Amino acid sequence: MESASAGPARPAGGTGAVLARSARSTGAPLPHADMADSSASCNDLTSLARALSMPSLELTEGTDASPPRNVPPYSRRRRKLSSGCNSFESAEPVASPSSDEARVLVINTGGTIGMTLHDNVLAPKANAFVKGLRKLPILHDELYAQQTGLYQYYGSENSLVLPPMKTTNHRGTDHLSHGLNKDNKRIVYTVIEYNPLLDSSNMSTDDWGRIGKDIEKNYENYDGFVILHGTDTMAYTASALSFMCEHLGKPIILTGSQVPIYEMRNDGRDNLLGALLIAGQFVIPEVCLYFYNKLYRGNRVTKVDAGSFNAFSSPNLAPLAVAEVDISINWDTVWRANTTAKFHVSTELNRNVGLLRLFPGITAATVRAFLQPPMEGVVLETYGSGNAPDNRPDLLEELKKATDSGVILMNCTQCLRGTVSTSYATGKVLMEAGLVAGGDMTPEAALSKLSYVLAKKDISFEAKKKLMGQNLRGEMVSDLAGAKLCLSDSRFIQVIAKSLSISCKEELEAIRDALTPPLACAAAKIGDIEAFEALKEMGTNLCLSDYDGRTPLHIAACEGHLNLVEYLLSHGATVYAKDRYGDTPLSNAVRFRHKEVVKLLRKTGAHLSRDELDEAGTELCSLAASGDLEGLEMWKLAGADLNKPGYDGQTPLRLAHAVGKKDVVAFLVQLMSKKTKPVFGEINEYDEYEDEDDDDESGAIEFTATAKGL
Repeated sequence: MESASAGPARPAGGTGAVLARSARSTGAPLPHADMADSSASCNDLTSLARALSMPSLELTEGTDASPPRNVPPYSRRRRKLSSGCNSFESAEPVASPSSDEARVLVINTGGTIGMTLHDNVLAPKANAFVKGLRKLPILHDELYAQQTGLYQYYGSENSLVLPPMKTTNHRGTDHLSHGLNKDNKRIVYTVIEYNPLLDSSNMSTDDWGRIGKDIEKNYENYDGFVILHGTDTMAYTASALSFMCEHLGKPIILTGSQVPIYEMRNDGRDNLLGALLIAGQFVIPEVCLYFYNKLYRGNRVTKVDAGSFNAFSSPNLAPLAVAEVDISINWDTVWRANTTAKFHVSTELNRNVGLLRLFPGITAATVRAFLQPPMEGVVLETYGSGNAPDNRPDLLEELKKATDSGVILMNCTQCLRGTVSTSYATGKVLMEAGLVAGGDMTPEAALSKLSYVLAKKDISFEAKKKLMGQNLRGEMVSDLAGAKLCLSDSRFIQVIAKSLSISCKEELEAIRDALTPPLACAAAKIGDIEAFEALKEMGTNLCLSDYDGRTPLHIAACEGHLNLVEYLLSHGATVYAKDRYGDTPLSNAVRFRHKEVVKLLRKTGAHLSRDELDEAGTELCSLAASGDLEGLEMWKLAGADLNKPGYDGQTPLRLAHAVGKKDVVAFLVQLMSKKTKPVFGEINEYDEYEDEDDDDESGAIEFTATAKGL
């Protein structure tokens, strides 16, 4: 893989445009904005949108008249390699820039995975887990760590790195996998360990808050998060975190094991390895649970087996991913936060909630006692598809009294699989008593959701009841009546399928997924929202990347199409996607000086990488010396520290003063006088966390989340 510092030409997605460091040129014919007049007869659509909507394809030649942009380049600085290591003096140093590494934070809360045998019982042992991992070649490459100065660079002995592994794929050819992600990046993970380590049976809502805040404080420092947790209450924690983590844009994966990782036969190594690989490779913006080669949505799982490695089940939703020969992601099912608000963890949870399971002969007195104050919310586990006895007026009366007094009652089925409906009279009576239908939510998800919603102090009781019936994080089935699209209904796909003589669903999907990235990137280049609407009608994922890892959001950010950037964010595009060069949409917007796009991306939670922040001093000094005020402002908006020294130790302010750039000095002083927040730091833990008001929060733009494939 080429280093970004070499300055290679960067293809801008599948559009045929080539994005270079300082210039842009077009290598393929694309519809031009001036063609709008000729398309007026076709519902005022652009040529690309019209082509995607019409039953026949017309090739129109055009040229890109966009002038080249004079944009100063910036280079990536490689991590300093260790000059020598006593144990590896004969080993040749390897060029390993930190930009070629994906970072994952592992939060070890405890659980069986790290337990050892003491007095014939399993118990967690403090500070032993990382030492044990360091001895497992499958989970740590000590040679690479020594050669690249990994411990010094990340400032922690608790940082480890997955090794590469040569495997044989299904075609019989060798390829590198394991510790290398899909962009050939090493996965470096840092472990923080809680004290004391907890058996999951001792987990409380306070512990959920601590986990959430640790993630929030380190959110911008890592590409993904893995939480090691005991299996007994893992489904509860996964469900709770899925609601607490608002506007999530990065993967949070809970995992653990049934047998300690140090045992000869165990499931801990595979579970940890799989979770690390997915967290470091894929931008799946969900709280997930990884177990026995499957990645599940966290609020859809329940523990079903205490004696099997296959301990968890997601009865009403297929896995988000399956790790076999390859890791296969079901992108159509992945839940995306359609918002431009920053990531936030809401730690306010209402503890006055409970689970009540119906059984034949249950007395009204039992129900009455359970529903007494301070109870505010109850998940009522009912029979079958949400049924309760309709010949028990005493029981129904107690339920009605509770709902009338302000208690939210959720109707969830006792069955492992299925959903609540009102097909039977015995189910309808509960709705008439004021219960909220829980759909196909698991009891764990329903209870966590109640605790989360009831803690909201700024909304009414009726609004809370309404939220409980809505799909907030993919925890319940959505009403997709009339929304399902058959690929064969797309006239564009019909033309392609006919020419290739295919008709089966799998082949149609393959065509769609192959064509979508280049078409979407082409539409993004010219800001064609109508074309995106046509692509969306095919049921495609508008966040898929092209062969260079560039998404439509990358292209829209490069071109400065603010309306399109907002449109893509409202349809689940992620600001954390990186192309093969390690660039994000934010870094593209900064490079091409699109101020409003930078502001919007920052409001959504976009941030510069550690490498960009490390090199910022040199770039800022260069901008200060040349008097480039716009460039300095762009970096400031992107979150750079204007006091960051360059390679020679001088700050931009000192350099500007030395070269007599008085206007730059005044400008820098003005910028630095504004309120700033640190963007990058070391590992932060909840113990020293202090809430800060976010000035941008009031400007957040909310969109209604769209459930796909639920």
